[in-house]
Amino acid sequence: MSNQPIGSIRDSAHAKTVSKALIVSPPVVQNPRAKSFGVSIAVSRLATAWVEYGFAKDDLPFTAVTSHHGLVTADDQALHIRVNHSEALPTDKSIYYRVVAQPLSYRDAYHLKQGQQQSTPVYALRLPCPNAQSIRVISINDTHENTHTIRSLHTQIEKLQPDLLIWNGDTCKDFDAEDAPEQIMLNPANDLKLAWAATRPLLFSNGNHDVRGQRAREVVKCFASCPESNELPYNQALRFGPLALITLDTGEDKPDRHPVFAGTAAYEPYRENQSTWLEGTLQQAEIKDAPFKVATAHISLRGLKDQLDGTTPEGFARYSGFGAKLWLPKLKAAGFDAVISGHTHHARHDAPTAEMPVHQFVGGGPKPEAKAETIDYNGFRITPEPMPAEGQFRIAALIEAEVDGEMKTHHLVRADVIRDREEAEEASVRKAKQMIDEQGARLFG
Repeated sequence: MSNQPIGSIRDSAHAKTVSKALIVSPPVVQNPRAKSFGVSIAVSRLATAWVEYGFAKDDLPFTAVTSHHGLVTADDQALHIRVNHSEALPTDKSIYYRVVAQPLSYRDAYHLKQGQQQSTPVYALRLPCPNAQSIRVISINDTHENTHTIRSLHTQIEKLQPDLLIWNGDTCKDFDAEDAPEQIMLNPANDLKLAWAATRPLLFSNGNHDVRGQRAREVVKCFASCPESNELPYNQALRFGPLALITLDTGEDKPDRHPVFAGTAAYEPYRENQSTWLEGTLQQAEIKDAPFKVATAHISLRGLKDQLDGTTPEGFARYSGFGAKLWLPKLKAAGFDAVISGHTHHARHDAPTAEMPVHQFVGGGPKPEAKAETIDYNGFRITPEPMPAEGQFRIAALIEAEVDGEMKTHHLVRADVIRDREEAEEASVRKAKQMIDEQGARLFG
């Protein structure tokens, strides 16, 4: 890797644009470090790319280009450029940059033709300050190619202006032959103007859907490895002000031996390798001494009673039993405050316990939960409305009826809680029917 002009590949300081789009995604900034950050873009055909950057909008004197084993990186789907600066990058002011791409075509090994350059707009990037008193982080998960949800999230992200964005897995349904991982992951809103990670860095954690399908192995080209390790591309240990942040990859939601994988899964040794990495990482002074410690893992590490944990072939993991066994004791011993997860599509918060003094925050799904169907019963209308309660759902329902020409309502709320939402809806309806049978119109007072 180097930060220098790339000779004949770069003809001019100012890239020209042509009508046919070569760059087909906004830039995505990733994996910030004191002297470096990564930038990814999606491209429509074989190309190279580089980053021009500086500390004034109209002055981009530095150039970063990525090469491996003597070859400048080229690809026909996605390109990742690592910006390595000679000294610490500023965090008290913006870093201005743009990505320039140039198409390539080969007639044969000795006849390589360069096409016309294209560039992104100039973006103002702010990196998190390592010495800040506070840091604002947003974690999203389970977007599953839902553009409506993604655009809504983009609006909220721009409103809240976080310092750091985490995409905590399940960007897609799966990556089959017809899918384009680079578009789903680098241009999720399908709009070049909606660049949620062009002005702030993004950390990406794999979800179980992100590793499925014949094109899943292309994901790493979009969200490139952290600079410290190619073997553990989604494991990072970062310190931003008072916050130590660890990212973990829970992998699939079934054991490796499950027949659906046809012998292609090796997540169990992969988790063991992460466990070894985690043990050493937690001893680093910048992690060990942080006032606040948070880990991310797509599949939660704490489950509810009687939930499947992904260690048996039956069903799918509601929480990661393998991850819980390997990592959770280490996080507990290191004094971690919280684990942020997704996966179940049901938002919840699991408070610390004496046995496990770690908060668990679980994000919701790709769209709001559909309102439960209203049921007509003996002249009454029942709408089940279970209420989230400590990771479960409290029995609750709205009961309506017309009495003497006036619409009356009664909100039923019980102390009983049930772990599954659908079961809670059914129980809420049963309890509402019971009240109607016992009290009739008297339940309206």
